[in-house]
Amino acid sequence: MSARAIEARSVVEYVDHVLGFFTEAGRGRPAFVIAASLAFVAGMSSAVIDGTIAVALVGLGVVTIMTWVHPPLAGYAMVAAAPAIVGLDRDQVLPFLRPNEALLGVLIVILATRWLLYSRKVDVRLNAVDVTMVGLVATGFAIPLIAQVVRLRPMGLDDILYALVFVRLGLLYGLIRHTIRTPGQVRTAIGFSLATASVLGLLGLMDSLNLLDTAERLNPYFPNAGPVADDGRGAASIGNPIGFGVYAAINCCLGLAMLLGGERPVVPLALATACCGLGVFGSGQIGPTLSFVVGLVVLAVLTRSVMRLTAWLAPAVLVVLVVVSPLILRRIDGFGGFEVTSATRQAIAEAGGQEESRLLFDANPGSSWDVRLYNLETFFIPEFNDPLNVALGVTPQARVPSPREGEDFIWIESGHLWLVWSGGIPLFIAFFGFIGVGMYTAARVSRSMVGPVGIAAVAFVAALSMLFVAQTFDPHLTLRGTADILYPLAALATTGWSAARARPHLVKDHIHV
Repeated sequence: MSARAIEARSVVEYVDHVLGFFTEAGRGRPAFVIAASLAFVAGMSSAVIDGTIAVALVGLGVVTIMTWVHPPLAGYAMVAAAPAIVGLDRDQVLPFLRPNEALLGVLIVILATRWLLYSRKVDVRLNAVDVTMVGLVATGFAIPLIAQVVRLRPMGLDDILYALVFVRLGLLYGLIRHTIRTPGQVRTAIGFSLATASVLGLLGLMDSLNLLDTAERLNPYFPNAGPVADDGRGAASIGNPIGFGVYAAINCCLGLAMLLGGERPVVPLALATACCGLGVFGSGQIGPTLSFVVGLVVLAVLTRSVMRLTAWLAPAVLVVLVVVSPLILRRIDGFGGFEVTSATRQAIAEAGGQEESRLLFDANPGSSWDVRLYNLETFFIPEFNDPLNVALGVTPQARVPSPREGEDFIWIESGHLWLVWSGGIPLFIAFFGFIGVGMYTAARVSRSMVGPVGIAAVAFVAALSMLFVAQTFDPHLTLRGTADILYPLAALATTGWSAARARPHLVKDHIHV
């Protein structure tokens, strides 16, 4: 079967294309036969083994076969499936691995095997964003672990796993860059992303409002990072309300960019975008909401669509206020509590030792923002009195053991401080290099390329502005949810860009499909 891209302009054309994958002559028919056989085997085996396991096995088998036949499906699978399963913990489904990590590994093995058998050609053309991605992997993974060894500091499995996140995200970016090659494939990937994000957006809203006991139903499978399941913070299947909020925000801006770019079908795109927008507020988080507002402003300015976006969003804001007003009132209550001023916090810190300080603060914790600042001042900032910790980082882990009863860890709730904590000055510089180079490159792509690639580039600029704001509060650079859309979008936004600089006339003709 030819690897033609989905160029559908309506739902009917899209369904026709998907069905055509199984009916065209060539390798599509054997793939369909094998996939159907796997479904039959899984159906029979579900009577013997757990049905969920059978479904997972047949799903993996189908993805494996279809990826071998049509490699772009690997990119589609990671864009569509990974965010939906990223909330499953290690050892919950698979030993040692999260399912999204296992899926990524399987797809890379399939593509590598296919390359060894059929190609074995190496054609590396790095663009500026590729280079910054290499820098993030080097400063987030290699340098911190080497520094731990050289400084003779204890290094446990958790340190290695936290550092390996940068490798996983680099591989995710590389997989999308390798498999998604044409504007049509970029459009298809965006469609898959919006489809998943719209479902998760509605699920997150139901989670936050606990409609139909959604919070309790989700928590056994996708544990919410909040203190209790029903706490007004929606996380859907991502499991982290903060990462879920930014994930929904980036997808909402991506949907708006598609609409502003004249993509069709309009009604499904508008509905998916609206669902993603509801998901942002369903997260119940201040940081993602603020970053979402910044992303909308950047999107409006970059596309010169301030009036159009205002006309579109004004009625949407009214609907949101009506739907999520109970959630907003509930979250505002979280700002209450004993006001702990800076002077009071200093007095607590000097009360006679960490134990006395902890007991005094636990008695007067203040609001959640007071707790956040107290944790930073007490458990994290003092570590930077050592200049080597500033230069090379403290530990790849974004947490410290908690001395409080019933609490295992205290997480670092400042993304910019986390950069120095995990990777020192090198990671701090690499992050700002990624932001700056990514914005500059994506802005150039948006001016040079029309269609899906240009749209993805516009959305990527908005996403990077959201990342910068959200990073103020939490380490979104590697946070599940945020990272599962940010890195694929970075790859989609630079599709064909290195070739565009080498042979602009050829790529220009190709992009204007």
